[in-house]
Amino acid sequence: MTLPSDLASGARAILDAATIAFARAGFDSVSIADIAAQAGVSKANIFHHFKSKEALHQGVLREACKGHAEFAEALLARTDMSSVDKLKALIRFDFADAFGHELNTHLVVREVLNTGCCAGRDLVEPVFMRNFVAVTGIIRQGQQNGAFAADIDPSTVTMMIGATVILFFQNRHILDRFPGLQAGAGSDTYADLVFRTLLGGVIAKPGPAGTPAATPSAAPAQPRRARSTASKPRQKA
Repeated sequence: MTLPSDLASGARAILDAATIAFARAGFDSVSIADIAAQAGVSKANIFHHFKSKEALHQGVLREACKGHAEFAEALLARTDMSSVDKLKALIRFDFADAFGHELNTHLVVREVLNTGCCAGRDLVEPVFMRNFVAVTGIIRQGQQNGAFAADIDPSTVTMMIGATVILFFQNRHILDRFPGLQAGAGSDTYADLVFRTLLGGVIAKPGPAGTPAATPSAAPAQPRRARSTASKPRQKA
């Protein structure tokens, strides 16, 4: 299904109302009558633009994910950026988009992560595959030009990025309570932390001249007790 061309008028109001309804209550708990009342239109008007509730649902999800897909595809096509810079820009966009458009992110989290396997599978092909293909394309492009390791799996990297963004989003109001995460940091800060970890890894690199990196000892040495300077009492003869 293609989205209607007159999104600025009735179809846009319907999509906006459906986005709010689906994000708050989920697909199964929302009726066409609910959406019509929210949008201020008749049920017949909704079916004029969308042939079914399922088609409207897909239209809402496609609109919610369209900005990310277009951004990733534009990055993939650019020739004036390195693959490393493309990946950094992508992760920054992911965090900014998730944190800046909370309703859309709630919608994606609710309707993808919390649905059954069949519903989730039905959504992958028509809605999310475009985004997935664009991001994996950026990773493969980096492998081809030597920027990224040849033995990594682009699909796994793509899934890791998406999962990380969602985890940060879900905990966005309490991130400063986690040790090491900065209080009041913006989405760019978290994106840069994830980017550096993703590219640098967590395994220590060898030291200078190939010497292994220092590893922490199993347990810190216990401080020795200071010897008493007081003289022992002299025994009587």
